[in-house]
Amino acid sequence: MTVGPWHVGLAGMSIIGVSFGFARYGYGLFVPVFEDEFGLSTETLGLVSGGSYASYLLALLAGGVLAARFGPRLPVVLAGACATVGMTLIALAPHAGVMATGALLASTSPGWAWAPLSDAVSQLVRPRSRDRVLSVVSTGTAVGLAVAGPVALVAGGSWRLAWIVFAALALGSMLWNARLLPTEPYRRTATRRRAGGPGWRWFVNGDSWPLLAVALLFGVSSAFYWTYAADLALDRGLPESTRSVLWACVGVVGVVGLVTGDLVRRFGLRRILLLALLLLAGAIGLLGLFPGTWSGAVASGALYGPGFMMMSALLAVWSGHVFPERPSAGFSATLLALAVGSIIGPAALGLLAGSTDMAVQFVVAAAVTVVGMACAVPATRRTASM
Repeated sequence: MTVGPWHVGLAGMSIIGVSFGFARYGYGLFVPVFEDEFGLSTETLGLVSGGSYASYLLALLAGGVLAARFGPRLPVVLAGACATVGMTLIALAPHAGVMATGALLASTSPGWAWAPLSDAVSQLVRPRSRDRVLSVVSTGTAVGLAVAGPVALVAGGSWRLAWIVFAALALGSMLWNARLLPTEPYRRTATRRRAGGPGWRWFVNGDSWPLLAVALLFGVSSAFYWTYAADLALDRGLPESTRSVLWACVGVVGVVGLVTGDLVRRFGLRRILLLALLLLAGAIGLLGLFPGTWSGAVASGALYGPGFMMMSALLAVWSGHVFPERPSAGFSATLLALAVGSIIGPAALGLLAGSTDMAVQFVVAAAVTVVGMACAVPATRRTASM
């Protein structure tokens, strides 16, 4: 079965947009509102943030398993349902407990959806269009942030209405994907793999280790940026609105990620991967060098947006070439490496906080990103040159 590539791409973009841009990252954008509305301490806000990441990780592990057994529709519909219900709880929360429950539930949504969409693209789209469609799907995060950032900036006392609108958009995306996505698991034609689940040697081998290494290092540096970028700018004297402006800038400019698949086709995966890593390193290092200026913050976000969104798309494209037999399982392994790096990055670099200025830590994080370039040697398993 094949479906128009733009139909699949836009449906996938919509669920990634509401899942990442609204359901997962929206909490961070509205932290000042939640502080005022519910009287939350910094420690409590941090616990909710940490719990939301843990819930995302659990859903990420489960999403690939469900897709392999039941097809991509079930986990993607679960993503939409968790986003809809979670964000509705946030909108209607009478106290902090309900708000936190909604945030934790909503944060699972991208974990359910992201890897199974790789199977859906393999099932519904002809091979020549798959890289482009995966790029479109991955750029959903940028679109979501481009909407959520300005909304958070101007919502004020109408923040509950904003979350109701977010929930309604998530419901619409869920219904769209429920109509489109297949219910059967992906089965690659002409595969000679044995029956049963893949062993660890299938996941970690000479073809896949560069992919997993880049994903790990990308997780280290990108999670550090997501966690501390706005805090650094605020600590150096920029106003609270910097948080929303920074992430809106990341989202708006990050829409460039839409063309990642086309760039890979024209210039090759290695060159575009190096470009994305260079953009990320520049964005992180720039904020470390000029943390207290609007020009530094905006320029950093303008570099980080396309770098991050291109990397997200590249990991999906690269994983699909390395693991053609089981796209969802292979991309789940890639995202797990990314998640491990996302845990290590803020924690390890945060240990330097007592003895090192945060701006210096950003320079260190930029250096970690540069290390990723040494690993950026794409290899494919039984596929042609990329």
